[in-house]
Amino acid sequence: MSVCAQSKRCALLVLICLLYACESTTTRSPPTLREPGTYEVFGKTYRILPDSLGYLEIGIASWYGKKFHGRLTANGETYDMYNLTAAHKSLPLPTAVKVTNLDNGKSVQLRVNDRGPFHDDRVIDLSYAAAIQLGFANQGTAPVVVEAIDALNYPKLAQQESASSYYLQIGAFSEPDSAGALLNLISALLVEYDYDFPVRILESEIATGILHKVWIGPIRDLQTEHDLAAVIESAKLGTPIKVQVD
Repeated sequence: MSVCAQSKRCALLVLICLLYACESTTTRSPPTLREPGTYEVFGKTYRILPDSLGYLEIGIASWYGKKFHGRLTANGETYDMYNLTAAHKSLPLPTAVKVTNLDNGKSVQLRVNDRGPFHDDRVIDLSYAAAIQLGFANQGTAPVVVEAIDALNYPKLAQQESASSYYLQIGAFSEPDSAGALLNLISALLVEYDYDFPVRILESEIATGILHKVWIGPIRDLQTEHDLAAVIESAKLGTPIKVQVD
C-alpha cells in the first residue's frame, strides 16, 4: 500500500471516530447514581425531589421522538414516542403531571418516566404524542405549566381531602370595585367553560381597612380544582390560592 493510500485510510478512520464521538454526546445519557436521591449526567449532579405533592413549575417544554423510540427510560420502561410520557430532571419516577401550553391553553395528562431534558432553559421533555396534543410538535418548544396531579399520585390523600370543602381565592383587593370587576370576569369564564360553581366576594378586616376577596366554591373534587385553576391562569385572571374550610 502506498504512503498516499495509507494517509487517506488514516484520515478516513479519524473522521469516522470523530463522527461517532459527536453522535454519542447528543444522545440521552443514562443517569449515573451518586448519593441517595441524586444522579449525575454529563458531569452535573441533579437532586430528585422527595415527593411531587403540590409541585408546579412554569418554563419551556421540548419533545423527543424517533431518535429515542424503543430505548429504555430511566425507570426501566421502553420509550414509546406515541404514548403520553415525559422526562423530568427532578420529579420522582413515575409521577402523573398535567402540562398546559401557555400559547394556546391546550392541556394533557401524562406520566413522567424518564430523566431530562438536560438543558438549563427547559423544564420538561415530552413524548412526540404529547407534543402533538399540546400543538407544538412542529416548532420544537413551547412555554408550559407543569403541575403534579396530586389526586393520581396520592389517591389516599385525595380521598381524605374530598371529605371537606375548600375554595379557590382568585384575588384580594382593598377596593370593592376591583373585586367586583374580577368577579364578573370569573363568572363569565366559568359560563364559557361550563363550570357551575358560585363566585362570591368575602370581606375580611385588616389593619388598613377591609379586604375584598374573590372566592370560587365550595369545591370537593381535586381534579376539577386543577382544571379550573389552569383555565383561570391561562385567561390571565390570576393564580388561584387554595383555601381549606373544615
